[in-house]
Amino acid sequence: MKIKRVLVLVLVLFFLSGPLRASADSVLVDDFEQEAANKVGGRTNSYVMAPSRVLALRVTENAHGGKKALVLKYDKKGTGGPYDSGGWCGYYTMLKVGSRYYDASGAKAISFWVRGDREDENFVIGLSDKHWDELGDSVKSEPVVQYLPAGKITKEWQKATVPLSAFMLEAKELASIAICFEGSIYPGGESRGTVYIDDLMLE
Repeated sequence: MKIKRVLVLVLVLFFLSGPLRASADSVLVDDFEQEAANKVGGRTNSYVMAPSRVLALRVTENAHGGKKALVLKYDKKGTGGPYDSGGWCGYYTMLKVGSRYYDASGAKAISFWVRGDREDENFVIGLSDKHWDELGDSVKSEPVVQYLPAGKITKEWQKATVPLSAFMLEAKELASIAICFEGSIYPGGESRGTVYIDDLMLE
């Protein structure tokens, strides 16, 4: 009788272990329901270098999931500032907490939902590991429009999936994910727009 109970327990644990491992490989980094911190305990904020600027807000209108989404209103200038390149701006969310880097070795991609106001918005994803964190910089993806089903940002929510292999970083020591409004992807180095982001994940 005891052997049967042990076998039943082993079988239950066996069938439960699959889904639990699979769900552990997909981590919700931020659903933007709370201010100043993400779901893994890291801080979040916008960043700017004048004359470019960005405004980051949580909004309740038309969120993809839950009650809120992140909205970024950006104004990337083409001239002025360092190197007369117009400065830079964006938004970051930290995976590193204290001195502990984030182990994303089980993940293969960064995913999130995005929509815009005008349908001509664009940005790149910046990802840093320990090396780039110490340098105060990140490795950039291709323009986000290349990771969208429609090939551009639209007024409807779309899921972007950016493979981690695009960054060639140490996935066991990730430091941050950023949304970067980079001049090189805009005609003349400047652009203004509004994008909405929700459900940022490592999958």
